[in-house]
Amino acid sequence: MADTSFTGRSRRRQTTWRVAAADRAARILITLGGAGTIVAVILVCVFLVSVVIPLFLPAEVLPDGEAPLKDAGRPSPVLLCRTDEYRVLSWTLHADGVVDLRRVDTGELLERRDPFEGVPPSASAYLPGEGRLAFGFRDGTVRFGRIGFATTFLPDEGMPDALRSLEPGERTVHEGGIVERTAEKQLRRQSLRTELEAPFDLGEGSPVLLVDLTVRGGSFLVAALTEDGALRFQEVTARKNLLTGKVTWTTSGGKVSLPAEPARGPPTRLVLSGIGTIAYAAWPDGRMLRFDVREIEKPVLAETVDLLGGRGGRLEVLGTLIGKTSLVAGDATGRIGIWFPVRPRGSATPDGAVMAEAHVLEGAGSPVTAVSASERTRLLAAGFGDGAVRLFHITSNQVIGEGAAPRGPVEAVALTPKEDGIVAVAGGSFHRWAVRAPHPETTLASIFGKVWYEGDVEPTHSWQSTGGTDDFEPKYGLVPLIFGTLKATFYSMLIAVPLAVLGAIFTTEFLHPKVRARVKPTIELMASLPSVVLGFLAALIFAPWIEGRVPTVIASFGAIPFAVLLGAYSWQALPRPLALRMERWRLLFILATLPVGAGLAFLAGPLAEDVLFSGDVKGWLDGAKGGPAGGWFVLLLPFSALAVIAANVRWVNPRIAAAAASWGRAREARFEMVRFLAGVAASVALSTAAAQLLGAAGLDPRGGFVDTYVQRNALVVGVVMGFAVIPIIYTLSEDALSSVPEHLRAASLAVGATRWQTAVNVILPTAMSGLFSALMIGLGRAVGETMVVLMAAGNTPVLEWNVFNGFRTLSANIAVELPEAVQDSTTYRMLFLAALTLFSMTFVVNTLAESVRQRFRKRAFEL
Repeated sequence: MADTSFTGRSRRRQTTWRVAAADRAARILITLGGAGTIVAVILVCVFLVSVVIPLFLPAEVLPDGEAPLKDAGRPSPVLLCRTDEYRVLSWTLHADGVVDLRRVDTGELLERRDPFEGVPPSASAYLPGEGRLAFGFRDGTVRFGRIGFATTFLPDEGMPDALRSLEPGERTVHEGGIVERTAEKQLRRQSLRTELEAPFDLGEGSPVLLVDLTVRGGSFLVAALTEDGALRFQEVTARKNLLTGKVTWTTSGGKVSLPAEPARGPPTRLVLSGIGTIAYAAWPDGRMLRFDVREIEKPVLAETVDLLGGRGGRLEVLGTLIGKTSLVAGDATGRIGIWFPVRPRGSATPDGAVMAEAHVLEGAGSPVTAVSASERTRLLAAGFGDGAVRLFHITSNQVIGEGAAPRGPVEAVALTPKEDGIVAVAGGSFHRWAVRAPHPETTLASIFGKVWYEGDVEPTHSWQSTGGTDDFEPKYGLVPLIFGTLKATFYSMLIAVPLAVLGAIFTTEFLHPKVRARVKPTIELMASLPSVVLGFLAALIFAPWIEGRVPTVIASFGAIPFAVLLGAYSWQALPRPLALRMERWRLLFILATLPVGAGLAFLAGPLAEDVLFSGDVKGWLDGAKGGPAGGWFVLLLPFSALAVIAANVRWVNPRIAAAAASWGRAREARFEMVRFLAGVAASVALSTAAAQLLGAAGLDPRGGFVDTYVQRNALVVGVVMGFAVIPIIYTLSEDALSSVPEHLRAASLAVGATRWQTAVNVILPTAMSGLFSALMIGLGRAVGETMVVLMAAGNTPVLEWNVFNGFRTLSANIAVELPEAVQDSTTYRMLFLAALTLFSMTFVVNTLAESVRQRFRKRAFEL
């Protein structure tokens, strides 16, 4: 029986097997393509998540054994403990100057040296990273030295059988050191290395009580407290005789006398900053003096600080983090405070700096007895009086992990060079912990919250993953990058959306079909321009051009729309027969108003600069010239125009509607022209009045949306990125407007509505779903833009809405830093987190956009 259709007529032809097979194959291919696209997007998301997850995995500090210190036999306390990078050996410096070399795993004493031959130093200091020490003596002299590990590789030939028979990973004692067979089957020997330089005199022979050192350039900087109450600073330079090999020391410097306070006694802690410009002297009650030693011959007291914050108690430890800029102050309650100098505005100290306690690590009631800072990052190991050992990360302000040495208070603690272990001396034993903390600096708080970085006046959002020195503190705040992405999107859409949507409305509703057939493909060709070309033009042509003509560019945002609208009202004033004959030239007429507007901008720009900005707009932006009224006028002018338009729609139009019904075309055109010019004057007057009121109230727009001018800024990016986004929004908007059924347009025109009324009240509501889709696709294009932002925005991660300043986006940051990032490093994973954030932002925006689009679509059907 033949199939019948809904018309009741029988179908006479049958589908051939070729057509059916092609239809089935097309259906399968389309299904596979759609499913494959969804799977690909999901796999990309899964891959990003898999790379990012390790950033947030908890760190581990696990017990790794305990070993008694064999052959201890010395009551002298341990001052310092350090381990080698393989966690095999450890050297300890004792108060009597003796250095012990021991195995970490067994505690066996391999060698004991007395570099000072029975004359113990009265003070000592260790310079992390350099491996150098300074020793002060009772005779007023100071000696430099080194204590470390000597590593050599031994040939198998000629070695004892005990060494040749070692398997990879096995080790044995040999000639006062340790020999280990490496994974590469080499014999690696490690032993103790000590060096001691010739002494030099501080000048007056007074016993040295405290000493510290740092290295600057080719010189040593030394700070020493002597028994006569003087704090001495010396710059020490070594000179070696090429003939004899003898080293002599050249010294220069000055001193400052500490205030005599017999009840308090002399300071017990002395620290010299990493670059040698600041010295700190602290007492057990927490009082600390900070000295400015930028001129080493004339040190001056800069500041007095209470490290305990008035809480009372006792200062037990005063150390430093890597770089010796931040101080580590531990007290008798176990509280650890991290202090560093900052430079706030209006500081009255000689060097303009004041000490700030940026991080606080609360204690558990037991005193801090020892600290050891990492020589690579901001990790800090601390030992306590109850035998506890804790590992902190300072930047993220968190406890990484902790352990306990049950045999007594911790005498010394060492964080291994690779940050993979902790060794503590407590109760006559070595206590070991294995550390696994690959990304301690990344927490949700440190990524998305404000962090107080070293040297900053206050907590800030910041991104800077690399630096020029080993003591650089990485900053992994994503907020500036997210903000930069939103800023770039906002300014580019602010320029692109009005031009693209209004252009689409003009093309579909007012332009002759033959002209429209040429205009649309021309605009679509704009999308073919590569982003790198646009970025190149923006950075090397547009940015310098705009910088030299800032007043003209600002004036053009008002002059060009004014000229276009004036041209539109002039076209309306043409006699109807003439207007009909010239319909195909409407676009050229409108385009001719653009150079007129540009000419007005060139004329009005310098005049506006003189009147509004005291003759120098850049100086006004810097705050060097003029009052706030000029800036408020420019910012408020668009809102004043909107207010005037709203007032016309709300009050003027209803009052003249009845009278205008009897007017002719010429009279109505003249009235509209007069109303337009009156509206412009009213907008200027309203903006001027509001600007004067805000200026009189002491409000200044500088520091907000406008501020200091930078050549590569958001204005340049907005213009160029808007140029890249306009074709997408225009094309989709024009398609959406053109798809509105023609009978709706014809019905509106038939009842007497004008083309503009038809476009606003009929076409736009019906096409709103498609228009919104066009805006969202343009938004996605702007969010993901890389090259224009990278080349034209200055690539600076700042949190400012200032249209004349730069920014850095998520996509630009990924493009710049990912090729140089070490795989699996924190920076590498953070860049993938940035990519995941960008992915998530786009997904959320598209999801919300689809929901809104469906509502618009439902509303269009109802209309």
